[in-house]
Amino acid sequence: MSDTPVRGPAAEPVNVQVPIAYVEDLMARACTAAGVGDSAARLVAAHFLTGELRGKPSHGLAKFAFESRFFPEREAPPEIVRERGAFAVVDAHREIGPLSAGFATTAAIERARRLGVGLVGVINSQRYGVLSTFTEAIAAQGLVGIAANTSRAEAVPAGGATPVLGVNPLSFALPTLGEPLSADMGTTLAPMGVLWEHRRSGRPLPEGCFVDAGGRVTRDPHAASSAIVFGDHRGLALSLLVQALTGSVFGFPMGDDVDSTWTTGYAFIALDPAFAAPGQDAATANTRLADRLRSAATADGTWRVPGDQGRALEAAAREKGTISVPGPLLARLSARAAGDFSSD
Repeated sequence: MSDTPVRGPAAEPVNVQVPIAYVEDLMARACTAAGVGDSAARLVAAHFLTGELRGKPSHGLAKFAFESRFFPEREAPPEIVRERGAFAVVDAHREIGPLSAGFATTAAIERARRLGVGLVGVINSQRYGVLSTFTEAIAAQGLVGIAANTSRAEAVPAGGATPVLGVNPLSFALPTLGEPLSADMGTTLAPMGVLWEHRRSGRPLPEGCFVDAGGRVTRDPHAASSAIVFGDHRGLALSLLVQALTGSVFGFPMGDDVDSTWTTGYAFIALDPAFAAPGQDAATANTRLADRLRSAATADGTWRVPGDQGRALEAAAREKGTISVPGPLLARLSARAAGDFSSD
Protein backbone atom coordinates (compact mmCIF):
# COMPACT_ATOMS: atom_id res chain seq x y z
CA MET A 1 0.00 0.00 0.00
CA SER A 2 1.38 3.43 -0.89
CA ASP A 3 0.83 6.32 1.52
CA THR A 4 1.75 8.91 -1.11
CA PRO A 5 -0.97 10.31 -3.39
CA VAL A 6 -0.30 10.43 -7.11
CA ARG A 7 0.65 13.76 -8.66
CA GLY A 8 -2.28 15.60 -10.16
CA PRO A 9 -2.47 18.45 -12.65
CA ALA A 10 -2.31 22.02 -11.40
CA ALA A 11 -5.81 23.42 -11.02
CA GLU A 12 -7.64 25.96 -8.93
CA PRO A 13 -10.64 24.08 -7.48
CA VAL A 14 -14.10 25.57 -7.80
CA ASN A 15 -16.09 25.23 -4.62
CA VAL A 16 -19.63 23.87 -4.55
CA GLN A 17 -22.12 24.64 -1.79
CA VAL A 18 -23.84 21.40 -0.74
CA PRO A 19 -25.99 20.28 2.19
CA ILE A 20 -24.00 18.87 5.10
CA ALA A 21 -26.36 15.90 5.28
CA TYR A 22 -25.63 15.07 1.64
CA VAL A 23 -21.86 15.03 2.20
CA GLU A 24 -22.25 12.93 5.34
CA ASP A 25 -24.42 10.49 3.39
CA LEU A 26 -21.79 10.18 0.65
CA MET A 27 -19.18 9.21 3.25
CA ALA A 28 -21.49 6.75 4.96
CA ARG A 29 -22.31 5.14 1.61
CA ALA A 30 -18.60 4.83 0.87
CA CYS A 31 -18.14 2.97 4.16
CA THR A 32 -21.07 0.70 3.36
CA ALA A 33 -19.58 -0.03 -0.07
CA ALA A 34 -16.41 -1.16 1.74
CA GLY A 35 -18.38 -3.61 3.86
CA VAL A 36 -18.79 -1.50 6.99
CA GLY A 37 -22.01 -1.90 8.97
CA ASP A 38 -24.51 0.97 9.00
CA SER A 39 -23.93 2.24 12.56
CA ALA A 40 -20.15 2.05 12.20
CA ALA A 41 -20.37 3.78 8.81
CA ARG A 42 -22.25 6.67 10.39
CA LEU A 43 -19.61 6.97 13.14
CA VAL A 44 -16.79 7.13 10.59
CA ALA A 45 -18.61 9.71 8.48
CA ALA A 46 -19.43 11.86 11.52
CA HIS A 47 -15.81 11.74 12.67
CA PHE A 48 -14.30 13.12 9.45
CA LEU A 49 -17.17 15.58 9.06
CA THR A 50 -16.38 16.99 12.50
CA GLY A 51 -12.83 17.76 11.42
CA GLU A 52 -14.08 19.57 8.33
CA LEU A 53 -16.68 21.63 10.19
CA ARG A 54 -14.20 22.61 12.88
CA GLY A 55 -12.01 24.29 10.30
CA LYS A 56 -9.46 21.51 9.76
CA PRO A 57 -9.98 20.48 6.12
CA SER A 58 -6.68 18.59 6.09
CA HIS A 59 -8.31 16.23 8.61
CA GLY A 60 -11.82 16.32 7.20
CA LEU A 61 -13.34 15.45 3.84
CA ALA A 62 -10.06 15.37 1.92
CA LYS A 63 -8.53 13.00 4.44
CA PHE A 64 -11.60 10.78 4.27
CA ALA A 65 -11.35 10.68 0.47
CA PHE A 66 -7.71 9.67 0.72
CA GLU A 67 -7.97 7.21 3.63
CA SER A 68 -11.10 5.54 2.32
CA ARG A 69 -9.00 3.97 -0.44
CA PHE A 70 -7.80 1.57 2.24
CA PHE A 71 -11.16 0.76 3.85
CA PRO A 72 -11.45 -2.53 1.90
CA GLU A 73 -8.15 -3.67 3.48
CA ARG A 74 -9.62 -4.06 6.97
CA GLU A 75 -9.12 -7.60 8.24
CA ALA A 76 -10.99 -8.06 11.54
CA PRO A 77 -12.29 -6.09 14.53
CA PRO A 78 -9.66 -4.66 16.90
CA GLU A 79 -8.64 -6.86 19.84
CA ILE A 80 -6.57 -6.48 22.98
CA VAL A 81 -3.54 -8.71 22.52
CA ARG A 82 -1.61 -7.76 25.66
CA GLU A 83 -2.63 -6.20 28.95
CA ARG A 84 -1.32 -5.71 32.43
CA GLY A 85 -2.87 -3.47 35.06
CA ALA A 86 -3.73 -0.11 33.56
CA PHE A 87 -1.97 -0.92 30.27
CA ALA A 88 -3.35 -2.59 27.17
CA VAL A 89 -2.08 -3.09 23.64
CA VAL A 90 -4.54 -3.35 20.75
CA ASP A 91 -3.97 -4.98 17.39
CA ALA A 92 -6.46 -3.11 15.22
CA HIS A 93 -6.26 -5.67 12.39
CA ARG A 94 -6.24 -2.80 9.89
CA GLU A 95 -9.57 -1.47 11.10
CA ILE A 96 -10.71 1.98 9.94
CA GLY A 97 -9.04 4.63 12.12
CA PRO A 98 -12.05 6.16 13.92
CA LEU A 99 -13.35 2.67 14.77
CA SER A 100 -10.07 1.34 16.18
CA ALA A 101 -9.57 4.59 18.07
CA GLY A 102 -13.09 4.34 19.50
CA PHE A 103 -12.34 0.81 20.65
CA ALA A 104 -9.16 1.99 22.39
CA THR A 105 -10.92 4.98 23.95
CA THR A 106 -13.53 2.70 25.51
CA ALA A 107 -10.79 0.41 26.84
CA ALA A 108 -8.93 3.37 28.36
CA ILE A 109 -12.08 4.69 30.05
CA GLU A 110 -12.89 1.26 31.52
CA ARG A 111 -9.41 0.96 33.03
CA ALA A 112 -9.50 4.48 34.42
CA ARG A 113 -12.79 3.70 36.14
CA ARG A 114 -11.24 0.66 37.85
CA LEU A 115 -7.66 1.75 38.37
CA GLY A 116 -7.63 5.51 38.12
CA VAL A 117 -5.70 5.44 34.86
CA GLY A 118 -5.98 3.67 31.52
CA LEU A 119 -3.19 3.61 28.93
CA VAL A 120 -4.02 1.90 25.65
CA GLY A 121 -1.69 1.59 22.67
CA VAL A 122 -2.89 0.72 19.16
CA ILE A 123 -0.92 -0.69 16.24
CA ASN A 124 -1.85 -1.96 12.76
CA SER A 125 -4.64 0.59 12.29
CA GLN A 126 -5.82 2.82 9.51
CA ARG A 127 -5.65 6.55 10.22
CA TYR A 128 -8.29 8.89 11.63
CA GLY A 129 -8.95 12.63 11.31
CA VAL A 130 -8.92 14.90 14.37
CA LEU A 131 -7.81 13.51 17.73
CA SER A 132 -10.14 15.69 19.82
CA THR A 133 -13.10 13.44 18.97
CA PHE A 134 -11.60 10.84 21.30
CA THR A 135 -10.18 13.03 24.07
CA GLU A 136 -13.48 14.88 24.34
CA ALA A 137 -15.29 11.55 24.59
CA ILE A 138 -13.03 10.68 27.53
CA ALA A 139 -13.59 14.09 29.14
CA ALA A 140 -17.35 13.66 28.77
CA GLN A 141 -17.00 10.81 31.29
CA GLY A 142 -15.44 13.15 33.86
CA LEU A 143 -11.91 12.01 33.02
CA VAL A 144 -8.85 13.73 31.64
CA GLY A 145 -8.26 12.49 28.09
CA ILE A 146 -5.00 12.42 26.13
CA ALA A 147 -4.46 11.05 22.62
CA ALA A 148 -1.39 11.04 20.42
CA ASN A 149 0.14 9.20 17.53
CA THR A 150 3.43 9.01 15.73
CA SER A 151 3.74 8.90 11.95
CA ARG A 152 6.30 8.22 9.28
CA ALA A 153 9.55 10.23 9.52
CA GLU A 154 8.37 13.31 7.63
CA ALA A 155 9.24 16.19 9.98
CA VAL A 156 12.40 18.19 10.62
CA PRO A 157 13.26 21.04 12.99
CA ALA A 158 14.02 24.41 11.40
CA GLY A 159 17.32 24.05 9.57
CA GLY A 160 17.07 20.26 9.43
CA ALA A 161 17.24 18.15 6.29
CA THR A 162 16.96 14.52 7.47
CA PRO A 163 13.55 13.63 8.95
CA VAL A 164 13.56 11.31 11.98
CA LEU A 165 10.31 12.08 13.78
CA GLY A 166 6.82 12.38 12.33
CA VAL A 167 4.15 15.06 12.48
CA ASN A 168 3.26 13.49 15.86
CA PRO A 169 -0.04 15.16 16.82
CA LEU A 170 -1.31 15.53 20.37
CA SER A 171 -4.71 16.23 21.88
CA PHE A 172 -5.99 16.58 25.43
CA ALA A 173 -9.36 17.36 26.96
CA LEU A 174 -10.35 18.32 30.51
CA PRO A 175 -13.84 17.72 31.92
CA THR A 176 -15.88 20.83 32.75
CA LEU A 177 -19.50 21.54 33.64
CA GLY A 178 -20.10 22.22 29.95
CA GLU A 179 -18.08 21.48 26.82
CA PRO A 180 -14.67 19.96 27.55
CA LEU A 181 -11.65 22.25 27.64
CA SER A 182 -9.67 20.72 24.80
CA ALA A 183 -6.73 21.20 22.46
CA ASP A 184 -5.79 19.37 19.27
CA MET A 185 -2.51 20.13 17.54
CA GLY A 186 0.24 18.74 15.39
CA THR A 187 3.88 19.34 16.24
CA THR A 188 4.62 20.74 12.78
CA LEU A 189 3.68 24.09 11.28
CA ALA A 190 1.36 22.31 8.85
CA PRO A 191 0.17 18.70 8.59
CA MET A 192 1.28 16.39 5.80
CA GLY A 193 -2.32 16.35 4.57
CA VAL A 194 -1.75 19.91 3.35
CA LEU A 195 1.18 18.69 1.25
CA TRP A 196 -0.87 15.80 -0.18
CA GLU A 197 -3.73 18.05 -1.26
CA HIS A 198 -1.42 20.68 -2.74
CA ARG A 199 0.40 18.01 -4.72
CA ARG A 200 -2.95 16.99 -6.12
CA SER A 201 -3.98 20.52 -7.10
CA GLY A 202 -0.54 21.93 -7.91
CA ARG A 203 -1.15 25.00 -5.74
CA PRO A 204 1.86 26.46 -3.85
CA LEU A 205 2.33 25.41 -0.25
CA PRO A 206 1.91 27.83 2.67
CA GLU A 207 5.00 29.91 3.32
CA GLY A 208 7.71 28.50 5.59
CA CYS A 209 6.05 25.18 6.44
CA PHE A 210 7.87 22.58 4.30
CA VAL A 211 11.38 21.76 3.10
CA ASP A 212 12.84 19.76 0.24
CA ALA A 213 15.26 16.84 0.59
CA GLY A 214 18.15 19.26 1.06
CA GLY A 215 16.47 21.09 3.94
CA ARG A 216 15.63 24.16 1.85
CA VAL A 217 12.29 25.82 2.56
CA THR A 218 9.99 25.44 -0.43
CA ARG A 219 6.47 26.20 -1.55
CA ASP A 220 6.66 23.68 -4.40
CA PRO A 221 4.44 20.74 -3.36
CA HIS A 222 6.31 18.38 -5.68
CA ALA A 223 9.73 19.35 -4.33
CA ALA A 224 8.70 19.33 -0.65
CA SER A 225 9.43 16.18 1.35
CA SER A 226 9.16 17.10 5.06
CA ALA A 227 7.14 19.38 7.32
CA ILE A 228 8.88 21.80 9.68
CA VAL A 229 8.43 21.29 13.43
CA PHE A 230 6.99 24.34 15.18
CA GLY A 231 8.78 26.17 17.97
CA ASP A 232 12.35 25.16 17.14
CA HIS A 233 13.86 22.99 19.89
CA ARG A 234 10.74 23.28 22.07
CA GLY A 235 8.52 21.83 19.38
CA LEU A 236 11.07 19.11 18.71
CA ALA A 237 11.09 18.18 22.40
CA LEU A 238 7.29 17.96 22.44
CA SER A 239 7.37 15.80 19.30
CA LEU A 240 9.90 13.55 20.99
CA LEU A 241 7.56 13.15 23.98
CA VAL A 242 4.71 12.14 21.67
CA GLN A 243 7.04 9.65 20.03
CA ALA A 244 7.87 8.11 23.41
CA LEU A 245 4.21 7.93 24.46
CA THR A 246 3.26 6.13 21.26
CA GLY A 247 6.47 4.18 20.71
CA SER A 248 8.74 3.21 23.56
CA VAL A 249 5.94 2.91 26.15
CA PHE A 250 4.19 0.23 24.10
CA GLY A 251 7.12 -1.23 22.19
CA PHE A 252 5.95 0.19 18.85
CA PRO A 253 8.30 1.27 16.04
CA MET A 254 9.89 4.72 16.34
CA GLY A 255 11.65 7.18 14.05
CA ASP A 256 12.26 5.92 10.54
CA ASP A 257 11.22 2.40 11.65
CA VAL A 258 7.67 3.74 11.18
CA ASP A 259 7.51 2.85 7.52
CA SER A 260 3.79 2.54 6.79
CA THR A 261 0.30 3.06 8.13
CA TRP A 262 0.42 -0.34 9.80
CA THR A 263 3.55 0.41 11.87
CA THR A 264 2.19 3.72 13.14
CA GLY A 265 1.60 3.75 16.90
CA TYR A 266 -1.30 5.37 18.75
CA ALA A 267 -1.82 6.09 22.44
CA PHE A 268 -5.07 6.79 24.31
CA ILE A 269 -4.87 7.79 27.96
CA ALA A 270 -7.68 8.34 30.47
CA LEU A 271 -7.06 9.69 33.98
CA ASP A 272 -9.64 9.81 36.76
CA PRO A 273 -9.12 12.87 39.02
CA ALA A 274 -11.29 11.24 41.70
CA PHE A 275 -8.45 8.80 42.43
CA ALA A 276 -5.89 11.55 43.00
CA ALA A 277 -8.17 14.03 44.73
CA PRO A 278 -11.13 12.20 46.29
CA GLY A 279 -13.97 14.49 47.24
CA GLN A 280 -12.80 17.23 44.88
CA ASP A 281 -14.84 18.29 41.84
CA ALA A 282 -12.41 18.47 38.92
CA ALA A 283 -15.11 19.56 36.47
CA THR A 284 -16.00 22.58 38.61
CA ALA A 285 -12.34 23.52 39.04
CA ASN A 286 -11.67 23.21 35.32
CA THR A 287 -14.74 25.30 34.53
CA ARG A 288 -13.48 28.04 36.83
CA LEU A 289 -10.09 27.92 35.13
CA ALA A 290 -11.65 28.09 31.65
CA ASP A 291 -13.82 31.04 32.69
CA ARG A 292 -10.73 32.89 33.91
CA LEU A 293 -8.96 32.21 30.65
CA ARG A 294 -11.88 33.49 28.61
CA SER A 295 -12.13 36.68 30.68
CA ALA A 296 -8.38 37.39 30.64
CA ALA A 297 -7.39 40.82 29.34
CA THR A 298 -5.92 40.99 25.85
CA ALA A 299 -3.90 43.59 24.00
CA ASP A 300 -5.35 43.01 20.55
CA GLY A 301 -8.48 40.92 21.09
CA THR A 302 -7.11 37.73 19.52
CA TRP A 303 -6.80 35.63 22.69
CA ARG A 304 -8.93 32.53 22.70
CA VAL A 305 -9.19 29.28 24.63
CA PRO A 306 -8.15 26.13 22.72
CA GLY A 307 -11.12 24.30 21.26
CA ASP A 308 -13.54 27.24 21.37
CA GLN A 309 -13.02 28.42 17.81
CA GLY A 310 -13.42 24.96 16.29
CA ARG A 311 -16.64 24.29 18.14
CA ALA A 312 -17.99 27.74 17.19
CA LEU A 313 -17.20 27.07 13.52
CA GLU A 314 -18.95 23.71 13.71
CA ALA A 315 -22.04 25.17 15.38
CA ALA A 316 -22.28 27.95 12.77
CA ALA A 317 -21.91 25.50 9.89
CA ARG A 318 -24.55 23.15 11.27
CA GLU A 319 -26.95 26.03 11.77
CA LYS A 320 -26.40 27.07 8.16
CA GLY A 321 -26.85 23.48 7.02
CA THR A 322 -24.52 23.66 4.02
CA ILE A 323 -20.79 23.35 3.43
CA SER A 324 -18.45 24.56 0.71
CA VAL A 325 -16.60 21.67 -0.97
CA PRO A 326 -14.09 21.87 -3.83
CA GLY A 327 -15.63 20.33 -6.95
CA PRO A 328 -12.85 17.77 -7.49
CA LEU A 329 -13.12 16.64 -3.86
CA LEU A 330 -16.88 16.25 -4.18
CA ALA A 331 -16.28 14.09 -7.26
CA ARG A 332 -13.85 11.91 -5.28
CA LEU A 333 -16.40 11.49 -2.50
CA SER A 334 -19.07 10.55 -5.03
CA ALA A 335 -16.73 7.96 -6.55
CA ARG A 336 -16.13 6.42 -3.12
CA ALA A 337 -19.87 6.31 -2.48
CA ALA A 338 -20.25 4.39 -5.75
CA GLY A 339 -17.67 1.85 -4.59
CA ASP A 340 -14.63 3.20 -6.45
CA PHE A 341 -11.68 2.82 -4.04
CA SER A 342 -8.92 2.73 -6.64
CA SER A 343 -9.00 6.17 -8.19
CA ASP A 344 -7.70 9.30 -6.51
